[in-house]
Amino acid sequence: MSENIICVLLAYLVGSIPFGLLLANFFGNGKLRETGSKNIGATNVLRTQGKCLGLLTFLLDFLKGYIIFRYIHLDNEIASAVLLMAPVLGHMFPIWLKFNGGKGVATYFGVLCALDIRLFLILVFVWITIFIIWKISSISSLVSIGVSSLAFYYLDHSHLHFINHLYALIILSAIIVIKHHENIKRLLHAKELAT
Repeated sequence: MSENIICVLLAYLVGSIPFGLLLANFFGNGKLRETGSKNIGATNVLRTQGKCLGLLTFLLDFLKGYIIFRYIHLDNEIASAVLLMAPVLGHMFPIWLKFNGGKGVATYFGVLCALDIRLFLILVFVWITIFIIWKISSISSLVSIGVSSLAFYYLDHSHLHFINHLYALIILSAIIVIKHHENIKRLLHAKELAT
């Protein structure tokens, strides 16, 4: 039990590292939370700090989810599901930033890549397809997140922790969509920026 708790706590703490903010402070203009959407995620870094820092932020946020879930394995089904959620929740609600973090998309994709590479590739395809059509990253992210649980459901029912991981993905998807509420409002009023 104590090992499970330590692993989940470690996953949360790794997930809560605000790479976008750190990169902006050390290599950008240091005003990430004062410009654009004021978000610490890759999209706002790209818009306000440049493509290089934006892509690096996405990669590091992605790896937070991938490395944790790829290399830490818990036998307990509930603990494994919580471990899946921990880095994403850490990114969205980091203790260092008074629980006001990013929207979790890159870290969520990292976890999905570690969970099932087929699932990740499907969502990348969906993201790119939607982006080609709309040229708006928030729409691509929301659609990808929206289909992730359904895609996982149809991919592999024999997965060891299948049902618990499915519940975890549904919960994370709902929280990520809620975190996008401002984007959704702008989309409904046709005011969302293209990326």
